[in-house]
Amino acid sequence: MNNKLVVSTACGMVEGIYTEKTNTLSWLGLPYAAPPVGQLRWRAPQKHDNWDGVLPTKAFAPVSFQKSGNDVVGSEDCLYLNIYRPDCDGDKLPVLFFIHGGNNQTDGGEMMDGDAMAQALEAVVVTINLRLNSLGWLNLPALKTGDPMEDSGNYGMLDILFALDWVRDNIGAFGGDKDNITACGYSSGSRDLLCMLISPAFEGKFNKALTFSGGFTTTDPKFGEMVDARAIAPLAVEDGKCADVESAVNWLLTDGEDVRSWLYSVDGLRFAPLMAGAAIRMRVFPHLFADGTLIPKEGFDVLKEGKCINVPMLCLSGGHEFDFPANNDALFKSADFTDETVVNEYRFATKYGGYLFGYINAEQNGENFASIPGHESVYCGRCLWGMDSSVTDEYAAMRMGGTHGLDLYLVMGIERDAYALSENVWSERNRAGREELISIYRRYIHQFIRTGNPNCEGLPQWDAWQGEGSLMMFDADCEKAKVYMSTEVVKEPAVFEELKNDDSLSPERKDYILKNVLNGRFFSNNLDKFVATL
Repeated sequence: MNNKLVVSTACGMVEGIYTEKTNTLSWLGLPYAAPPVGQLRWRAPQKHDNWDGVLPTKAFAPVSFQKSGNDVVGSEDCLYLNIYRPDCDGDKLPVLFFIHGGNNQTDGGEMMDGDAMAQALEAVVVTINLRLNSLGWLNLPALKTGDPMEDSGNYGMLDILFALDWVRDNIGAFGGDKDNITACGYSSGSRDLLCMLISPAFEGKFNKALTFSGGFTTTDPKFGEMVDARAIAPLAVEDGKCADVESAVNWLLTDGEDVRSWLYSVDGLRFAPLMAGAAIRMRVFPHLFADGTLIPKEGFDVLKEGKCINVPMLCLSGGHEFDFPANNDALFKSADFTDETVVNEYRFATKYGGYLFGYINAEQNGENFASIPGHESVYCGRCLWGMDSSVTDEYAAMRMGGTHGLDLYLVMGIERDAYALSENVWSERNRAGREELISIYRRYIHQFIRTGNPNCEGLPQWDAWQGEGSLMMFDADCEKAKVYMSTEVVKEPAVFEELKNDDSLSPERKDYILKNVLNGRFFSNNLDKFVATL
């Protein structure tokens, strides 16, 4: 047995597994906090009890309760993490702490191929599960305890905070450097990370920030109260607590012990489907509450006063970020793409959605953080791979090229089925260019997590954001990678002007898509205001 697999943590000994393919060691399903069940539901995480002997950590633990198709999967006992490292003699390796995507409603730490990333980055990779859905984000008066952190309603954020503390206390035993932690997120995980950057509670918890497709998102707690109450009200009616939904909403908005006792008595799996299918719309599933303690009441406006955790940032986005949400929108999900009308409407929606979703995931971060005097460098990049139909084909280029999260899967070297809309996506024909692009991505990240600067010998110079800004563009043809700096950044006013003058659709269909497909999304606050003036 490889004795490197047995490691001592603050709670006891654990034993992991060796993966020959990647020459990595991993510890899977390692508890970082006590199970958040019973009276610990909707409370701040607590220290896990110590255990005797050696705890096997050789298989993934359950994810938080979540909707999967027509079923609910997972468990309320979900506070586990996974640790991966190369099988080498080195210690003090940089640490990549990964927060998964899924709109804070689905997925888990398994999303990251930790073995592949640990090997490629020569780092210790940590991926976590956290509480999701209404178990992770709920703002109702009856749940208030008087503890300002708990009363934020941001239980998922408290899980991340607790996991970071666990990592800082224990990662040295796994060969990681507690003083060199890069917090990394994808999609909702990146949105969580950006909120961490404006939260005083996270000061000193990590040293660098790496975002894949994440933008500024907070919600008003009072708005969240009402949405939460309306979502849970049918359960109260079903359980005979109230006669109808309206009276149940009013009851749930009180702070009575009867409300609290009932909420704690409900089986956790019943909460998971209540706000499913939010489709990156906060009005369906409010979370990241700007409570004034964990997240400032002013949200990201605090950046105007220079208030943030000052660490180097690397922010990655896609060239067509809105493809993925559009593919799942009711208008296009089952549409006939041989119909020219469907194609034209899809191209309209993904063009402007792509501009604006891409903007909040890259340019907005650069504009706001890099403008703070004395802020560490902010590097922004955009993945264009697959947007060129000669690399895949016309259909795949339209529906998945440069889409949301594609860069993360490229970095991991995963040929994700969700993006395989054609046999020409992951093909032998484009393998050489694609794999060179993957190698370049990895080299930049390898350097960034060590130094806070992605630049390294033999690769194009990656300029930090300054002035009007610039982006590193990541692309490849079938044979070679194409990586270059560009000053062609997205500016929202220019997008709105182009949108106003766009007559590619009839006025009626243009209005419909603006008000039913693009509206209310995480990226569309300013778009919705603009549309109201048309």
